[in-house]
Amino acid sequence: MCKTAEGRAKNARPSLLRRIDREDMQLGEPAPTMIAARSYYPGLLPSISFIISYFALQGVCTGLIIAATQGDLATPAPMSIIAGLAASAIAQLMLMWLYLRKNGRMEALGLYDFGSIPLHKATGLAISLVAAAMAFNFVYAHYVIPDIGMQDDMAKILAGIDRTPLNMATMFFAIAIAAPIVEELLFRGLLQNALAKYVPVWGAILLSSLLFALVHLQLYAIPALMTLSIAFGYLYHRTGSLRTNIILHMANNVFALLMTQFVN
Repeated sequence: MCKTAEGRAKNARPSLLRRIDREDMQLGEPAPTMIAARSYYPGLLPSISFIISYFALQGVCTGLIIAATQGDLATPAPMSIIAGLAASAIAQLMLMWLYLRKNGRMEALGLYDFGSIPLHKATGLAISLVAAAMAFNFVYAHYVIPDIGMQDDMAKILAGIDRTPLNMATMFFAIAIAAPIVEELLFRGLLQNALAKYVPVWGAILLSSLLFALVHLQLYAIPALMTLSIAFGYLYHRTGSLRTNIILHMANNVFALLMTQFVN
């Protein structure tokens, strides 16, 4: 790897490279292995492939569940959509586990600790970032697009679900647990780190956040989704802990679920 690219990678994701170097030194790997670890993990092609597979799995799993339970793909029941999201997340996590379980990759992404800065500082930073994102989203939703509810589509799906214990558990798992884990692994752990090898860290955060917003297929919500994703991306850059991001993302989705399902 050329000096310019290596220097950019070190400046962009120092915490990731320190983790990889520490693991290699503990294992007594030779220098070429250390350079290869820096150069190719996480790779841009695997990162994009995992993102594509996730949304392909959503379509396949949802279609299979609808075909098995309804037989009519034109008018899917809301619970079939949620069940499809849950099933696709489980399948995606299994595929990613096969990839991440090797060579200390999970630790390198920051899944095993709360990062490189003290917990109280990380907590304060997380609260500040999310508060700023929510303030922007409030202004955007109420003054820029006041006639369009950003959560209306999901609220309609959730409102059409019978509140049985099984349905509620499936809904909570799909939205508050599975989605945050998969999305943080995909867009922060893999894609943001992969992009940071080619562009400055701010560019990696912006590009991964733009893709995160686009895949939600709500054009009017892109600024709001990007703002929240940028907050998550900057937090990950500062802490190096994907565990912290996942917990924060879960808390955000629980709050959104409560707002759409119970408050509205």
